[in-house]
Amino acid sequence: MERSFTQSIPRYYEIEVPPSTPPEGRARRWPLLIALHGYQGDKDSMMRVARKIAGDRMIALSLQGHNQFFQRYGKDDLTDTKSYRVVFGWGTSYKMEESVRLHHEAVTEVIRTAVRHHHADPAHVFLLAFSQACAYNYRYVFTYPRDICGAIGVCGGVPGDWHENPRYRRARTQVLHIAATDDEWFTREKNLEHKKRLAERAASLDFRFYNSPHRFPRNSIPHIRKWIEKHLD
Repeated sequence: MERSFTQSIPRYYEIEVPPSTPPEGRARRWPLLIALHGYQGDKDSMMRVARKIAGDRMIALSLQGHNQFFQRYGKDDLTDTKSYRVVFGWGTSYKMEESVRLHHEAVTEVIRTAVRHHHADPAHVFLLAFSQACAYNYRYVFTYPRDICGAIGVCGGVPGDWHENPRYRRARTQVLHIAATDDEWFTREKNLEHKKRLAERAASLDFRFYNSPHRFPRNSIPHIRKWIEKHLD
């Protein structure tokens, strides 16, 4: 007989606020970039990417996944666990609806915190995701279709329940999706299917391929910056 109880745990994130005051034309508030790492990532690694994109023009915030585990390299790699890196993820197929709920609650909370305490602009919130986090962010965007100004997905996919979930709706959100030509997880055909589906519900879609394996292509960062600036007006 399975039973459960609820426990609260701390959630960790990094935040960097520009050193100057917000520009006059934006109600004295900063645009907000929320970055989510991929499977086996962490907030520190994704913050390095977010900082390069945001520069001194946005608040950069990197949220860490709630699932923690040891990064493994081989069959004998757990003989000295103290020497192994702890990495994070956003969920598995086991009771996935709980992981989706935790993701939604965490994103909502960091937006509220950034608005209340760091002069973030709630009208200009951008979600950035790599790999596993892409589908989670797209779930958020199309479940709350008026909350997010822009979403950037890199080397990831759309939710598996795209057509079955009645909560997903067409959103006001602009979407930039970056796919890799040599992605071991997503073929070109699969990526083109993602393109088709995102175009169904995004306010606009900029879909680009970069010559890269399943890694965040650093040469995409200048375009991401320009794309965000375009959607700040």
